[in-house]
Amino acid sequence: MKKSYIITMRHDEKTLMALSHMQYDLFCTRNYIVRNILAMAAILVGGWYFKQIWGILLLAYGTYLLTSAYASANHTARKLIAAIQANGGSFPSSRYFFEDRHIRILYHPGESDEEELDPVGYGAVQKLGEDRAYLYLFTSDRGGYMIPKKALGDDESGFREFIRQRTRMDFQRSRLPMSRFRAWLYEREHRGPRL
Repeated sequence: MKKSYIITMRHDEKTLMALSHMQYDLFCTRNYIVRNILAMAAILVGGWYFKQIWGILLLAYGTYLLTSAYASANHTARKLIAAIQANGGSFPSSRYFFEDRHIRILYHPGESDEEELDPVGYGAVQKLGEDRAYLYLFTSDRGGYMIPKKALGDDESGFREFIRQRTRMDFQRSRLPMSRFRAWLYEREHRGPRL
């Protein structure tokens, strides 16, 4: 089995939004469940009293709650994107060296502000996630790392096993049905035209 992987990740607006969404999916499950229970209650009561103005308003509010779970995640990502653009800076990029005992991280590889960060032990990883394009390693509910699946090529399953053995965790897809549906809609909307 391969004992190390070197992967470069260059962020853009889309990747920062995806990272924020996965962070919400993995760390805000309770919030999501409570929000959906309130949304369904508002929709049911609003539907029952639809002939009343407050019933219509309740129905609209329930629908908003149901469809806007990523509102706070989007807000956070947009603030970060705006700050990067306002400062005229470039989006972050990193080179990850997945070694046997830890992950070494080179921040802004090949640029004037290149910096090697302190190594991250696999024991520091709290959650693993995945979507169609990326694998995610979160060391806290405030931040994590993205690995483009296409950078792994045919060795994606080898990398997964490498990480599983060191973290003793599995990669999780969002188990929240509305999150998966919203992700599918987003990907469908942002996919280029089919040839």
